[in-house]
Amino acid sequence: SSAPSHRPTGTGAGAAHARSSPPFGARSGPRAMELVLARDILNYCQQEAHELVNQELRRRKRAQLVATLLREVMQKPQVATQIGRMGGIAMARRICSVSRLHGGGMRRALNSVTQSILPDIYVCGGQAERTTLAAVDRYVAARGQWETLPPMPTARSFCSAAAVAGRVYVFGGEKDQRSAFAAAECFDPTSGEWERLPPMPTPRGGCAAAVAGGKIYVCGGLLVALQVLSVVECFCPIARRWQRAPSMSTPRCGCAAAGYGGRIYVFGGQLDDGTVLATAECYCPTERVWQVLPSMPCARSGCSAAAACGVVQVLGGLGSNRLAVAVVDRFDPSLGAWLSPLQAPLARAGCAVGSAGDMLYVAAGFGDDRLDTDRAESLDLASGDWLQLPPMPFARRLCSGTVVWR
Repeated sequence: SSAPSHRPTGTGAGAAHARSSPPFGARSGPRAMELVLARDILNYCQQEAHELVNQELRRRKRAQLVATLLREVMQKPQVATQIGRMGGIAMARRICSVSRLHGGGMRRALNSVTQSILPDIYVCGGQAERTTLAAVDRYVAARGQWETLPPMPTARSFCSAAAVAGRVYVFGGEKDQRSAFAAAECFDPTSGEWERLPPMPTPRGGCAAAVAGGKIYVCGGLLVALQVLSVVECFCPIARRWQRAPSMSTPRCGCAAAGYGGRIYVFGGQLDDGTVLATAECYCPTERVWQVLPSMPCARSGCSAAAACGVVQVLGGLGSNRLAVAVVDRFDPSLGAWLSPLQAPLARAGCAVGSAGDMLYVAAGFGDDRLDTDRAESLDLASGDWLQLPPMPFARRLCSGTVVWR
């Protein structure tokens, strides 16, 4: 008989392993290396695709959750009202028209938004029958009424005013057509009290104030003996400190200023020889540079300005012919150009102007007859319609105005 064989019998796991080919990674040569690389790439792509799918699923789930929560939150009237108040009436109406999920809550809150978004318009100082005033009146748009407030510590006309964080700031001015002064004061509507602030470094009247980046820039003005200034000084309400900013390219008093898009826009005014200006310029606080803008269609001094609906409106003033102007010139910063002007119902200069949402408010001033007026109007910039408001408690001129949200 033959000797028994010591080769594997071909049964069992060991036999199967013995017959199997070498592991994939055990192969040698360029072809094997390419296969290994391809395998690793496929594994990586599979893992990445799996992770991307998971991320997308999580994103969609999160978006659905956020939409559900937002829908529930927007059903709360107080939340919808606050959102509408912050965004403005135009935004609230847009939400109502385009959003099926959130429009319902906003539609229910729109009436409250319309009422609560109406601002308070402050008219500070000025002259009445040649008497310099410390008087301050406030028009409460939600009630359609004027209120008399505590007077300023300093009687002044030809001053400037601005509002930051719900407070009213008044700067400079003059009394009885004498030398200008540097007094700066702040009114807190919550406490109903006035506070004296550090005075401006440069005393002046006929200056213009506007806000950018939470700071107030006081531009130009008149010092003494018809010395017209190009100086610009910046007040920080938080630090309660003044800083000098680069001067304007043109000295001017009786000019108008408005803040928009983080920049300061200054218009018109007059030179020390009485020349009435149509020139305009813009200051960028981050670059600390003034830029000359296209001139206004209408030269004017003793004018006022306010920004609303993406456009800076320049209203009132005396033209080169010394007659009061009844035209509202409109500058579009995005185009860098002047738009078609609007007609005002009354030619006036030395008036108080403020804006809120798509509304422009104007009060007081004097006309071609040189008589003070107590008239007040509002302009709906969306429709172009003027609305007669209740008259002020008394007529005045050379006052300053600003707007505060309740």
